[in-house]
Amino acid sequence: VRCYPIGVMYMVDSGDNDDKIIAIPYGDPTYNCYTDINQLPSHIFEEIKNFFNIYKNLEGKQTKVDEFGGPVDAAKIIYKCIDIYNEKYNNST
Repeated sequence: VRCYPIGVMYMVDSGDNDDKIIAIPYGDPTYNCYTDINQLPSHIFEEIKNFFNIYKNLEGKQTKVDEFGGPVDAAKIIYKCIDIYNEKYNNST
């Protein structure tokens, strides 16, 4: 699905950093008016936060949502991950 980042949720999953990119599909008429996570309606924002705070409870694991960043922060994480991927897999051949 082609999408664009509107933010990042910084979280900890079982003691490890596990950032989540919040993105919007380009063709989604309900959400494609949003370009920054801060523009989301508060109930949508709270639903996302609540889901990631509890989604691993049944596995006996703990998660913690720390804070949020905007689309520029999300893009930096995406590019950093692409660089790490390229270093790992392009240098091994």
